[in-house]
Amino acid sequence: MSKKGPILGMVLVAIAAVFPWLLPNQYYIYVFNRGFANAIAVLGLVVLFGLGGQISLGHVAFFAIAAYTSAILAMKLALPPLLTIACGVVFASIWGALLSIPAFRLSGPFLAICTVAFGEVVRLLIVNWIDLTNGPYGLNNIPPVKIAGHAITKDIAWYYVLLGFTAIAAVVATRLKHSYIGRALMAIREDETAAEIMGVKVRRFKMVAFVSAAFFAGVAGALYAHFSGYLSPESLTGEQSSNFFSMAVVGGLDSIIGGIFSGVALTLLPELMRFLQEYYMMIYSLLVLIIVLFPPEAGHALAEWFRRHLRITGDHSLPGGSIASGRNDS
Repeated sequence: MSKKGPILGMVLVAIAAVFPWLLPNQYYIYVFNRGFANAIAVLGLVVLFGLGGQISLGHVAFFAIAAYTSAILAMKLALPPLLTIACGVVFASIWGALLSIPAFRLSGPFLAICTVAFGEVVRLLIVNWIDLTNGPYGLNNIPPVKIAGHAITKDIAWYYVLLGFTAIAAVVATRLKHSYIGRALMAIREDETAAEIMGVKVRRFKMVAFVSAAFFAGVAGALYAHFSGYLSPESLTGEQSSNFFSMAVVGGLDSIIGGIFSGVALTLLPELMRFLQEYYMMIYSLLVLIIVLFPPEAGHALAEWFRRHLRITGDHSLPGGSIASGRNDS
């Protein structure tokens, strides 16, 4: 791992810490909070699909399991929210381990269908188990998290809490990526048979990948339940799984920083496009599609073309040509 990574991370966190004071109104702070939660969930897909090559189109199920578990325990049993969040994450991780069992025999579109089915089963349970989840009406007035006896209720306070959790999640995901586990997952992604011949315990590491994905999504979901104060099954459908998947793809699949950036950016973008009224979702979807289909090699080639062009023309057509051309005449 590059020594520049931690420095870059600290710089990005410092920049993000200033954002709330630059935003036009409090609503955008709430949108950023949702973006941080989405970014943490996306890191789970970075590990599962980006590193391990295990496709999942039902990622929102883990998010929902942790969110509802934490909310129900806090509301019905009056347990401390910090404890219920931990319980929600553990419960989601257990289901991640169980979902990994079909992955031992399934791959590609068959595994994708299995994860979609899992997500739909979770959604139907939430909608129909009215006594526990309040069904389609959702859960309201979810207790806030308390730290040192103080309830966190303001969006600005949640912004810094979620920023901290996002930074911690990024560190955990980065350590995982550069560990033996990460290398084993990448070996499975490239060639499962070859990885097994080389001594990689394929089943064990597939389970680790699913548990890790469920863990990140669970953290995001449990935090989301308490900072939003409301849960609705309408916001936990397959569409949200597709959003998570799009965020992971746009971010670069195996890129930690890319996953976080796309998670926040693609949450914020629809809000910035509200002025387009009924056309905004169509344009938003088109932009995401273009980004997904745009080859990374083309972006590198375009950047190289600009670099060469500036080097050639820098001395003649640009003020301060020595800087543009990369020379230092001092």
